[in-house]
Amino acid sequence: MKLLLIGFSRFARRRVLPAVAVMDEIETIDIASSHAGTDAVGHIPKLGRVHADWREAIHDMDPGLVYVSLINSEHAQAVRCAIERGHHVVVDKPGFLNLDTTEEMVALARSRSRVLAEATCYSFHPMYPEVRSVAREFDTDITKVVAIFTPPVPADDFRCDRSAGGGALLDTGPYMASLGRVLWGTEPDRVTVIVGDRTTNGLETSYSVLAGYPGGRTVIGQFGFTAAYRNSLQLLGPGIAVDLARPFSAPPDMTVDIRIESSGESHTRSVHAADSMQIFLSSVLDAVRAGSREFDAPLLSDARTRDRLVRAASDG
Repeated sequence: MKLLLIGFSRFARRRVLPAVAVMDEIETIDIASSHAGTDAVGHIPKLGRVHADWREAIHDMDPGLVYVSLINSEHAQAVRCAIERGHHVVVDKPGFLNLDTTEEMVALARSRSRVLAEATCYSFHPMYPEVRSVAREFDTDITKVVAIFTPPVPADDFRCDRSAGGGALLDTGPYMASLGRVLWGTEPDRVTVIVGDRTTNGLETSYSVLAGYPGGRTVIGQFGFTAAYRNSLQLLGPGIAVDLARPFSAPPDMTVDIRIESSGESHTRSVHAADSMQIFLSSVLDAVRAGSREFDAPLLSDARTRDRLVRAASDG
């Protein structure tokens, strides 16, 4: 299958292109970006055509897979155009700026029998099945979670621009919104958000959150752009404590150590290095071949929870 990458973002260069370069299912990679001339692209395995206009690229390519890696405010337009042309689509997180648009795009994809997936790919890393295996092994359940994700974002980055769909709630919100689904297969029934920092025009750049889930489960989170870099999960349950490093962005070459404390003893379990983006994209292509709609429910669930986060921040 041919892949069309719309946008030449740093994330696409760092994570998407290396992943698809080694995937046998992807035969050719076209790139569409006004900033990606032939010289700027350099040597990319499987490189096909380089387009200056993504709209023309979408219409020129036979139906295949489109990956949208534009600024957040441009996602919906590109996704709509690609689906209407007959392409399957993967879109960077946050897929869309609000729940209404998410529901509209999912309905469009269903009407055209196309796969639409949001690239919240961290959950495809094998550390998460291993965490569930640890809980079963110790005959317990993870019921309390403390999450911290504070990636630095320069002030001139689009993620600090309201008109581009920026802000910490949209940028890191997909991680917080998806945690309950990833760990427990459920959405929160209570959400409280306190915005910590804002730009001079009021755009939120950090926030704290407390979310309650069915069965007494809770997540406490600290997210945003203004603190020192942290990327961690503490998972707690009856008789067990589990610590994960780099849970939201483990590099493909990183062996992940899961630290377990139980009954006064400490254990470390190592999870082999894995490329979560490659695993995610392979799952997308499996869904394409099977005609599966398996990515609809996660996309809608995360959009509902992220919508609750935004509304809770406004109420606060």
